[in-house]
Formats: sequence, structure tokens, C-alpha cells
Amino acid sequence: MMKFFKKNKYILLILVLIMLKFLYLVINTLNMRKHHLVSHLDNYIPFISWMVIPYVLWYLYIWITLLYLLIKDKKLFVTHSIAVILGQTISLIIFLLYPTYVIRPEVVGNDIFSKLIILIYTNDNPVNAFPSIHVLQSVLTHMAILNIKDIKKSTKIFSYIFSTMVILSTITIKQHYVIDVVGGYLLATICAKFVYEIFYGRYKANTLDVIFSTNK
Repeated sequence: MMKFFKKNKYILLILVLIMLKFLYLVINTLNMRKHHLVSHLDNYIPFISWMVIPYVLWYLYIWITLLYLLIKDKKLFVTHSIAVILGQTISLIIFLLYPTYVIRPEVVGNDIFSKLIILIYTNDNPVNAFPSIHVLQSVLTHMAILNIKDIKKSTKIFSYIFSTMVILSTITIKQHYVIDVVGGYLLATICAKFVYEIFYGRYKANTLDVIFSTNK
């Protein structure tokens, strides 16, 4: 069994990632609505329709990074994949044991951004909110990029800005509440530190000093 896993581990990890996405969709269809985690701060966050762009481009961000790691740094690919699998598995368990939901605003605009948000609302029930998977994987993907050897500073800066935009998009298009973002961020940092120190032997956190240091 171990020999089979070692020989096919890259394919198996990708299959597990796809399976977890499928399980998320299944749980989403259950449409369980029990806990509403809105905070006073959420009432002051504006609805910004154009922020749907980084929210959607997130899919390219996580999968392109995953493909790059698979080609260029297989050890980091395995480490990153295990961190994502751990974080998503914990998230799915929370979705079942502590189901949360979000109350969305009515979107009435006819612009392309509003239409895209309506499409997302239509195909994604407002559940599975805590923790945010978008935030979880944005943080983990950015951490993987920081750990790529000889990565350019410009790439690190771009990744930091884009991942931050994705995180902000989750609350400005009203897909999540602030607590969902906090939960996703904390879960990502815990999973990353645990997995990287075991499987990779080194760890760079999602911090400004790493991104803007004098190193490449």
C-alpha cells in the first residue's frame, strides 16, 4: 500500500483535492442554516460589486499555483497539498457540526459585476460560511508561494496583494462575515505551520517582513 502511494502520490493528492471540492458541493446542497455569525462590524462593510473579480479569479490563483508547484517543486507541492487537505477536511467537519449561514443583500444592478454576483448567489447556497474556504486556500496558496526557492520579490508582492483582495472580496460581495475570514485565516496558519515543519523542514509565514525583505 505504501509503495503504491509513493509511486502515485501526486495523482492521489490531486484526486483527494478534487474529492474534497465535491464533498463541499454536496454539503452545500444540504443548505443547513443554524448559526448566524453576523457582527456589528459587518454592518459597516459596504457592498462592492466589482470585488467579485478577485473572488472569481481565486480559482485560477489556487490551481495555477498548484500546477506550478507540481512541475517545479514536488516536495513543496506535496506539503502544500497536505496543508490544503487538512484545512479543508477540518472545514467540512465544522460545516456539518456547526452549520452557519449568511444573509445576502438583494442585487438589482444590470452591470456585468452584479450579474456575476447573481450567478454566484444562484449556484451557491449561503451556507458553509465558517470558516471561509476562499480565505483558507488564499492564505495557504500565498504561503506556498513564499516558500518557493528563489522566488522573485515582485511575485511575492503580487501574491500578497491578490490574496488580500480575495479575502476582502469575501466580505464585500457579502459571501461571508468577518468571523468567517478570521476563522479561515487562523485555520490556514495553524495547518501551514504544522504541516510545513513536518513535511518541508522550513516555513515562511504570511508576514510583511518576508514579502518586503531584501531577499528575492
